[in-house]
Amino acid sequence: MVIPHGSSVYSYHLQYAFQNCPVAEFINLSPKADTISPYFGGLFLDEPLPADGFIDLPDRPGFGVTLCRDTLRRPYQRTEEQSQEQADRNIKKAVVEKAHMPF
Repeated sequence: MVIPHGSSVYSYHLQYAFQNCPVAEFINLSPKADTISPYFGGLFLDEPLPADGFIDLPDRPGFGVTLCRDTLRRPYQRTEEQSQEQADRNIKKAVVEKAHMPF
């Protein structure tokens, strides 16, 4: 299936889901807006890019893209112990029964 431009991998999938939404926008992030560049930079190895006004999405699970783990960098350093402490806090965090606005 081929569809017109979308604003990200996520909205492309939304366009696929609704037959009555045949058009989406593509946000061009190249410095001079003269080339099609990956929306997420190098975050994904196989991010789909539009060509000739259309884009074809992969049929793999999820959003169909592969995370490029080789280039991932932490914005700050932390030890294994600090990572484990944070993971433990996340695991022990109470799950709310009903969603509510924070204000």
